[in-house]
Amino acid sequence: FAWALTGGTLAWLVRNPIFLGVTGAGLLGTLVGFSLTMFNTAHWVIVGAPAIATFLSMGTVITYRAQQSQQQHKMVMKLLGQNTSPEIANALWQSRDHLLESGKLPGQRLVATMLFTDIKGFSRISEKMRPEELLLWLNEYLAAMTEEIQQHQGIINKFTGDGLLAVFGVPMPRLEAREVDQDAHHAVSCALAMRRRLQELNKGWKTIGLHDVQMRVGIFTGPVVVGSLGGRDRMEYGVIGNSVNSASRLESCMKDRQVDSCRILIAQETLQHIQNDFEVESWGLMELRGKDQHIQVYRVIDYLRTPKDIPDSPTPPNGKAAADVAQALDSESDRRSEAIADA
Repeated sequence: FAWALTGGTLAWLVRNPIFLGVTGAGLLGTLVGFSLTMFNTAHWVIVGAPAIATFLSMGTVITYRAQQSQQQHKMVMKLLGQNTSPEIANALWQSRDHLLESGKLPGQRLVATMLFTDIKGFSRISEKMRPEELLLWLNEYLAAMTEEIQQHQGIINKFTGDGLLAVFGVPMPRLEAREVDQDAHHAVSCALAMRRRLQELNKGWKTIGLHDVQMRVGIFTGPVVVGSLGGRDRMEYGVIGNSVNSASRLESCMKDRQVDSCRILIAQETLQHIQNDFEVESWGLMELRGKDQHIQVYRVIDYLRTPKDIPDSPTPPNGKAAADVAQALDSESDRRSEAIADA
């Protein structure tokens, strides 16, 4: 029984398969050495039964851990895997024991940066398309925005028809102020990348008779509570708090004040994390719908420094790379246009 307990404990504590194999071999060697020592002192010790019990217990624990690991993997990927970049998904999986608790992601309070988007005049646009055409067109737009979010280390929390909510800084808590700064940088850089992608998309959409599409982005940095929402049969990754509402209100405020194809509004709470890196225009104190206090609002115009000079900021393509990207986008737009024409 003691050897079985030792083997099971060893299999439970050691995760690395190579180290587990070496340790298991060492345990077997210890058992054989102990038996030989006792045999030389005229004592007989059975080796087979303890060895079998040890490896049976190790096999049982390894099988259980493999099944548990598979269930955890399904849970993490179900909640987050489809909405994150491969790098973040891998980091989540490596930290699964800290994230998962009783089959759920336990609620935790942390500081993150929220990004809301919406298409201006979507109802008017949808009236001019058949449902099949609208779905193809909307999927093309959302696919492009999703790529930018994942490239900038964000997580897509939900789609809201023609809009979406992305979060930068979850699910792992940020322990240092510079990490919160980086999340804010990534969110604003992502919004600027969305503007560039929208301009490219508009070029392709003009060929099928669509007018230029405009979008709005609202960004806010602040405390939120994140974790699993729902029950066993229907569960999603929830992000709740006043900070989420503030980002949504920034996106929807003063809808008629659209100064470019992609209007990006941030609050002072985000600006303090990105100063000296982006050119902004103050819109002054504003009362957002559903908010008791006024918020200092700014419009992001562009980079103040080149992206390559900003730490951990993805650099937009330029030169030959830009031409390659533009060509790829044009090809994709042509393909989508043909699909819409055939719909």
